[in-house]
Amino acid sequence: MKPAKEQRLPIALVLALILGGLSYLHSSASFRSSSLGGGMRGISTLADSSQRGAKGQSSRIYIEHADLLSYDASLQPGVQRLKGGVVFRHGNARMTCDSAYINEQAQTFEAFGEVHMVQGDTVNMYARYLYYDGITRLAKLRYNVHLANKTTDLYTDSLDYDRVADVAYYFEGGSITDAENTLTSDYGQFLPATNDAEFRYNVKLVGQRTTLTTQHLYYNTGTQIGSYEGPTLIQSDSGRIESRRGVYDVRRDVGILLDRSTVFSGAKSLTGDSIYYDGAGKFGEAFGRMHLTDTVQRAQLFGEYGYFDDKRSYAFATLRAHAEEYSQKDTLYVAADTLELISVPIHNRWQLDSVKRLRAAGEKADTMQRYLRAYRDVRIYRRDAQAVADSMSYVAKDSVLSLYGRPIMWSEQRQLLGDTTVFYFRQRKLDYVDVLGSVLAVEHIDSVDYYNQMQGERLRAYLQDSTIRQLDVFGSVESIFYMKEDKGPDYTGLNRMTSAAMQLTLDSGRIKKSLWTGPVEGKAYPLSMAGSAEVNRLKSFVWAADRRPLSRESIVQPSGGDSLQKPGSTLAELQRFSGARAALTAYAPFELQAKEDSLRSDSIARHLAGLSPEEWRQLYQYVLSPSKDDAQSHQRPIIDTSWVYKVSSSREGHDSSSTSSSIGIPVGRNSRSGSRASDRSLSLREN
Repeated sequence: MKPAKEQRLPIALVLALILGGLSYLHSSASFRSSSLGGGMRGISTLADSSQRGAKGQSSRIYIEHADLLSYDASLQPGVQRLKGGVVFRHGNARMTCDSAYINEQAQTFEAFGEVHMVQGDTVNMYARYLYYDGITRLAKLRYNVHLANKTTDLYTDSLDYDRVADVAYYFEGGSITDAENTLTSDYGQFLPATNDAEFRYNVKLVGQRTTLTTQHLYYNTGTQIGSYEGPTLIQSDSGRIESRRGVYDVRRDVGILLDRSTVFSGAKSLTGDSIYYDGAGKFGEAFGRMHLTDTVQRAQLFGEYGYFDDKRSYAFATLRAHAEEYSQKDTLYVAADTLELISVPIHNRWQLDSVKRLRAAGEKADTMQRYLRAYRDVRIYRRDAQAVADSMSYVAKDSVLSLYGRPIMWSEQRQLLGDTTVFYFRQRKLDYVDVLGSVLAVEHIDSVDYYNQMQGERLRAYLQDSTIRQLDVFGSVESIFYMKEDKGPDYTGLNRMTSAAMQLTLDSGRIKKSLWTGPVEGKAYPLSMAGSAEVNRLKSFVWAADRRPLSRESIVQPSGGDSLQKPGSTLAELQRFSGARAALTAYAPFELQAKEDSLRSDSIARHLAGLSPEEWRQLYQYVLSPSKDDAQSHQRPIIDTSWVYKVSSSREGHDSSSTSSSIGIPVGRNSRSGSRASDRSLSLREN
């Protein structure tokens, strides 16, 4: 039997080994490389003891709870395994999971199962897997990841959260949801403390009323204001926006759109270098190279500044403003200092009833009265006619174009000048033209110095196929016409006439018939005596060919004197314009008139509602079609309106002149040519 001292030595050795193993189990660890999720490969740890010492205890991860802790040095050297209700704490972050591996030397761990990470009681993150580095404070969450703060939820399968910068970012697709909107993208990052987010690649925001798609978006989930870059499409209840850069308030549906953006709202589209757009108010302002299209009114506006109000169907353009109106056969091009497109609802009950009847018959009928207006320095170009004026108004429903402020109109080699000019269209073709007040009509013929001329108080020109067929002039008419042989090419003299009214009939631009009425006086001059202005020019003669627009481009860039071509058309200069104020000013008289029309119509309707059918017919017997049993229909007077805009004539007037079919100038009855009449004064009254 061995001594007792010798028996105690093995027991002491065993105890020493046990204590050493526990110490090792507590203090040593090593990181287990893992390929889980593909994102864990190659992650480095801080092995330098001096760097870890600088971090101090702030880098230490604490195990607060685990149902089971085990260690197998042969399988995972330096790595402990924890199972069941695992709880870690690192600074103000707390992490729970079903199981985990921790490496205390590297201060890293991997968590599995129902992973939940809480950052400062404000940010909660959930996942199926978590890798956490206590030195860099970087958390990598994988599989069914959900990050939530008080206002925002983030969902993805791969999320990295940097606790130092307080930034969470995903890179394999994800979504962020706030109270009203959901954002999806390939890459995104989110700052929970400020609710700021950045999204890249295939970005899409879907809200209750708005859908935004772009390539790069900065967005705040609290304010719901985003700044985007790249091709962007914004669709909302108010319309559609195509843009490349700008700021957009999703909650208010308001945007500042840059880099040549376009807004589509109803029948209108607005393009500009920069645009302020209010979708809720349905209005927009454009600055720089503005282009507005109205498909209903069939018109386009251009300018350096533009405004549209879709609620009112109103548009405004200024600074080098010009328009294209294509509701007629030929496009009408207009340039001016300011242009307006105005649409006014028809409130008159009788006009609305007419619209309903047209629609019932299958015809197109508009319930809006539409206007195109131009102010100051108006220039107009159409293929068949051109004009300049101080202001202009075009009424689409009535097909009437009016020019004001001493307008001048040109067609082929003819010029019309007056105080006011009104164009009337029928079936999308120019039908006739009225020139009112101080009328001057001039035709340039053959030579630079030869001009046929007429002046009076009022003129009407009838057109067919864009060619003048008839001219009627009224009120103190004076005229000068050059004469030539019936079939010869040479002019022989000129004829000066005065009368109360005059009518010319033309064929292919040549005068075929002329008629003077009222007191008529005239005198013929040979060319040898017609060289002075006293003979060959009327007192009001003006030939303004230098002001004539010769192309659609010339109305936008006139040859000279255009005050709109100043080099300083900057944003500061545009501050003097206000499209909203212009809209209020433009619509004020229409709204007043609509109110008056409504009151008048209601009053008439109340009065007529009490009439019997017999009383109704008696009241309107002159405008209603005869009924079958109306015995008095044949006694109704016939109102003759044929005299309206007709030349009053008499037998004396007809007999006092004859017409040369070739030159359209009165000649002596016994004269074979105009040359015989040129040597003497003609008296056109019969003795």
